[in-house]
Amino acid sequence: MGKTKSNVVVQIVEAPKAEYVLDLQMADLIDQVVDRVLSSEDHAFEADLGMEKSAMMLAEVMGIAPEFAKWEAIRSAWLRKYMGRKPNANEESAERAWQRLAKRMEKETGLTKPAKPSANAQRVAGKREEEKKALMGMVDSQLEEMLAAYKADDEFAKASKVKAELKRRADENNKADIEYAKELRADIVKRIKFVTDISLLTQIQDVLPELPVDAVV
Repeated sequence: MGKTKSNVVVQIVEAPKAEYVLDLQMADLIDQVVDRVLSSEDHAFEADLGMEKSAMMLAEVMGIAPEFAKWEAIRSAWLRKYMGRKPNANEESAERAWQRLAKRMEKETGLTKPAKPSANAQRVAGKREEEKKALMGMVDSQLEEMLAAYKADDEFAKASKVKAELKRRADENNKADIEYAKELRADIVKRIKFVTDISLLTQIQDVLPELPVDAVV
């Protein structure tokens, strides 16, 4: 920048900016700080990824729309295991850790803690459980007589509960029969591999049902 006065040019020169020269020790400390920050960022990413995976696994355990009792049972088990594996943890720190995990699960999946059922809802649920246990303790003939009586009195709601128990038993019996049939087939296949008597093999073939068309190669 120049100014003119009485035909004389005056040149104003700014002073050089002050500079601070770092010594080797300070430069080394700065290097260490940078390294620690980079390491912390890497660990933070790994920790965040681990929390995300943990939240997804917890959601899988919870299932879709878990009941309040199930949520609390899982929470209690998690807290016990957390404190058992972290000696310096207490109930408060474990609860804070659970809350962080639960919030991350909500963020990732939308799954939230279910509302605690009212006292009346708990009584109804308890009554239903007692009725279910009572039906499970009866033999089939008792259930069939009860079903007939309910139908005769047009008590369809009660009849439906009895029918549900009979269906449950039928499904269990069918499942047991299916599993037993699998075991028998596996045993027969193992044994028949050692049969060399053509006459016996022919007899076995004669008593077996014909293969379905789509099973013929």
